[in-house]
Amino acid sequence: MALKREIAAAVAIPLVLSVLFFAPPIAFNALVGAIALAAVWEFYRLAEKTGYPAAKTVGVAGGVLVFFASGFLGVFARSEVGILVILGAVALVAAFGQLASSVEVSSALGGTGSTVLGLLLIAVPALAMCALRTSSPRAVLFLFLIVWGCDSFAYYTGKNIGRRKLAPVVSPNKTWEGTIGGLVGATLIGAAAGTWWVLPELGPARGALAGALASSAGQIGDLVESLWKRGAGVKDSGAFLPGHGGFYDRIDSLLFAGPVLAAFVYALR
Repeated sequence: MALKREIAAAVAIPLVLSVLFFAPPIAFNALVGAIALAAVWEFYRLAEKTGYPAAKTVGVAGGVLVFFASGFLGVFARSEVGILVILGAVALVAAFGQLASSVEVSSALGGTGSTVLGLLLIAVPALAMCALRTSSPRAVLFLFLIVWGCDSFAYYTGKNIGRRKLAPVVSPNKTWEGTIGGLVGATLIGAAAGTWWVLPELGPARGALAGALASSAGQIGDLVESLWKRGAGVKDSGAFLPGHGGFYDRIDSLLFAGPVLAAFVYALR
């Protein structure tokens, strides 16, 4: 399993970086959209396991509309109203879908809520990566380095000196020591990335702050997905990537860290 995990990473990471730096922006946006919609589908499968039958087709179709309404083709200005209108329409269709189907009446409200929640938790925040790509491919790389670095520092710190459980019911293997190690590591990576080629316009101090804020949000995102999986009684959201679980497993931290970093970068500009 460890070998499969390394092989999958060795293939996936260069592929994503190649699309990010050498393909037109629309190609990266399309990749983000496809992965996000796959993650939405996995979220709906988790919801079903907890007794809330989401309207999967309606939700995924809504996710497609959200991406186009946001300026999927690369124009993100003045698109917030369009996103809200689309989300409202999806909520209405999801509610009608539950009404017209044969689901248990006691599950209808939860099913409608889980349909819309999948878009709010996955499709909408995934747009931050497209927005960062519009700013600069290096801004997306900055996000990846923060999240991947935080994960690595948290893992090795927790493995070697972790003692105090962070959330024993939701994620028994996570420790406070690992969480702090991830925060420190991401802060250092942010300072370095803000000093050299990655995003030097930030500078070391603001780079460190961006790393700390985005990595903290990313660790929360990881815990949130663990909460859904624990409730559904599964280890992974899916099994597409050998040794890595599903799509949602791979982007859970990015979904929370991305909007924080995008807001940070755009606020500075």
